[in-house]
Amino acid sequence: MLVDREAELATLSAALAESARGTGAFAVVHGATALGKTELLHALRARATEHGFTVRTALGSPTEQPFPYALVDQLVPELALLSTELDGDEAQHTVPPNVLRRIYHATLALAADRPLLLCVDDLHYADHASQQCLLYLVRRLRTARATLVVTEAPHGTAHRTLLAELQYQPRTRHLFLSPLTPRGITRLLAHHLGEPAAARPTAHFHRLTGGNPLLLRALLDDAAATADTTPKPGAAYRSAVLACAHRSGAEALAVARATAVLGTTDTASAPHPGAPRATDTAPPKSPDSPDGPDTALLAATAALAPRVVPQALAALTASALHDEHHRPRHPAVAEALLADPDLSSAAHTALRARAARALHAQGAPAVAVAAQLLAGAPLSESWEAPALRAAAEEHLAAGDTTLAARYLRCAVFRADDSPQGLADRLATVAVAWRLDPPGVITQLRALAGHARTGLLPPRAILHLVQALLWHGREEDAITAAGTLPDEDADPRYATELAVTRLRLTHTYPGTLPWMPAVLRRPSPAPEPTDPPEPVEVAAARTLHTALTGGDPDAVATAAERVLRTPGIVDHRPDAVVVAIQALVYIDRLDAADTWSDRFLAPRPGFPTPTPVREALLHQTRSFVLLRRGEPAAACEHGTRALDLMPEAGWGTALAFPLAVLAEAHTALGEHDRAAELLDRPLPEATHRTIFTVPHQHTRGLHHLALDRPRDALACFVSCGETLRSWGLDTPALAPWRTGAAEAWLALGRPERAVRLLDDRQAAPVHRRPRARAGALRVLAATEPPERRAATLTRALELYRACGDRYGISRILADLDTAAEKRHAPAPAPSVVLTTAERRVAVLAAQGLSNREVAAELSIAVSTVEQHLTRVYRKYRIRHRRDLRTRLAAGT
Repeated sequence: MLVDREAELATLSAALAESARGTGAFAVVHGATALGKTELLHALRARATEHGFTVRTALGSPTEQPFPYALVDQLVPELALLSTELDGDEAQHTVPPNVLRRIYHATLALAADRPLLLCVDDLHYADHASQQCLLYLVRRLRTARATLVVTEAPHGTAHRTLLAELQYQPRTRHLFLSPLTPRGITRLLAHHLGEPAAARPTAHFHRLTGGNPLLLRALLDDAAATADTTPKPGAAYRSAVLACAHRSGAEALAVARATAVLGTTDTASAPHPGAPRATDTAPPKSPDSPDGPDTALLAATAALAPRVVPQALAALTASALHDEHHRPRHPAVAEALLADPDLSSAAHTALRARAARALHAQGAPAVAVAAQLLAGAPLSESWEAPALRAAAEEHLAAGDTTLAARYLRCAVFRADDSPQGLADRLATVAVAWRLDPPGVITQLRALAGHARTGLLPPRAILHLVQALLWHGREEDAITAAGTLPDEDADPRYATELAVTRLRLTHTYPGTLPWMPAVLRRPSPAPEPTDPPEPVEVAAARTLHTALTGGDPDAVATAAERVLRTPGIVDHRPDAVVVAIQALVYIDRLDAADTWSDRFLAPRPGFPTPTPVREALLHQTRSFVLLRRGEPAAACEHGTRALDLMPEAGWGTALAFPLAVLAEAHTALGEHDRAAELLDRPLPEATHRTIFTVPHQHTRGLHHLALDRPRDALACFVSCGETLRSWGLDTPALAPWRTGAAEAWLALGRPERAVRLLDDRQAAPVHRRPRARAGALRVLAATEPPERRAATLTRALELYRACGDRYGISRILADLDTAAEKRHAPAPAPSVVLTTAERRVAVLAAQGLSNREVAAELSIAVSTVEQHLTRVYRKYRIRHRRDLRTRLAAGT
């Protein structure tokens, strides 16, 4: 069905009428590929036949273009011109005069009895000899009853002489075909789908085809295959795209492929939701014309001269393969072009390589360059790994962790073993750690070997040392650090050196003595007149000051300044964690609670955090909530942290989230869960890190809760010895003296508890209200009932000042007990325990847990709990430690 071509057909019909009256007529139908030129000729031939014309047709073909007379032989096969031999270069330049005259006379003979219509389709594919013959005829058919109609596409130049001759003929008509209008599309759809269904999908079909009749009919075929009146581009559509592209000429095909490559990321593999597609990605822009394509970039990618690109783009836009912005009309267009069977794997790889090099040379964004590198083969160029790593960082910032991981894997394998290549590989590993901490261990060990040879830059060695220490690779870290200089030309070296020194002091103090002198030296504190420290140094110094007894107000000010840094959680989540921990250690729990909650809250429009960053933030939140006395909420966030990052990824720091979570479960009375957490294996190097201290302290609290005072005392004393040996004996980190004093009380040695808490050589607990409150609560248990309430009240005020709700609840319970003891009469001497109650009470007084008592007596744990409840009620006691005294007194 011919639509939107009525005016053109009428013009050609007028040419037929003119030639029927004895005057030669000529017409040239111009149009891009697949706009209906052949269909228009078919309609014209049918009309000419109806009016008694003799019709001869020839079709140009690129496969026949090398053969002389291939096209003319179709018009006058009687002459058998293909058998005519031409010698040497004559076939390419000159047709013998006798051949020209024979063609002319044969044409006149055809027009002798009836008017003649000569149709030449795709003149741009005509062989050179045939073009000379047609040129000879055009100059001599002005008075013949003949009409010559040719069609041509914009590409190709060999036929330009013939077109120029036709341009000068007075009766030559030029027709320019355009894509179908929406009205024409509606008519075509009505013919295929019926009138009621035609209007609705017109816009959909126009958007996907641009009015290209070949694409339109292909889309209708896809619709028929799926019974969908608004189909998605399918096999027929993609096949039509390739037909249009190939028939548009070699240059247009190359530019179409280049545009497809530059407008997509990885069409060779399964599309990824985060990958930009042809419809999402702006076409390459020209620096000279903001609205035009970058012809230099397209030329470099297509391996063409820049001067031919505009013409190729015009042809693609005219055929509706491209839209008015010179981008693929639909993603399926780009996908079809890059999945073309005629585009070999080697050619595809070369296309990607040219695109990557061209984009890099123009200073394009890293994501654009890396997209080509990811889809192609290695180029063995120094800029590959940095470009891939930069793209990974951008995708991480955008929340696309899957694509970032692919870029990182590619970057690691493309970095060479030169000093810069190794530095690039280490930087890549640092980014990869944010996605898969366990997965970088192998690369870290390999880089440690290179560090020993002196190939890594000093600043990169510092990063490597910190990463190796995190994963417990102490020997590798110490060896790598042995090549560090005191100074380096890189201005960022001093910053990273200060961070490393501070972290060694407060996080890896057990390893510090084995490090080279350059790392053992303390990092000098800034002078008041110095410029502000970089945020990573400020954060590390804040935590160091908090753990070494510095001024709490100064720590709080510095921590708040770090946390207010714009974008800090996206670019330096480690600094966020460190600053919030510093607030916790100085008992600024309200501020720590606000900041930890703020950084975990959803942020519409901001990047989705990586699992590692989320794990660190949830762990920090868990720690804050534990110190605030909310163990249930602390358990929730602590469990989430361990779920987000595998235990191997935590390295030696695993001890810390396990300790926080176990302490929260202990506070909730969930002792079996706490025991399971504390029994999990830890890296061997953990006991030389600061993380071993809270882990050991929590184990002591667990033993206390299970009435194992001797085991608890051993844990607390071990904590104290470790902290004193490292010069970090602060109750903010682990109030081991309070725990040890409570253990001495349970062992019936209150005087040891008093001596321990009154030790003037201990850290200044008066500057840490939470630690001081805990000490007062234990001291109150050693005092006479009439003085106990006053001491507990002071402890209650301190707990309220720092916001520890769990501590407040314990003090309130102790105050209730103290009041009962002051006012209740002494227990009656006639208290009698049953045999079962006494057996349970004796074993419990010896320090056995309820589960151990049940196992010893072969009874249920619930039975043990019932017996102890009745014993406590009879003796009017509330604590297990009082059993020994009452049983010994025989009351």
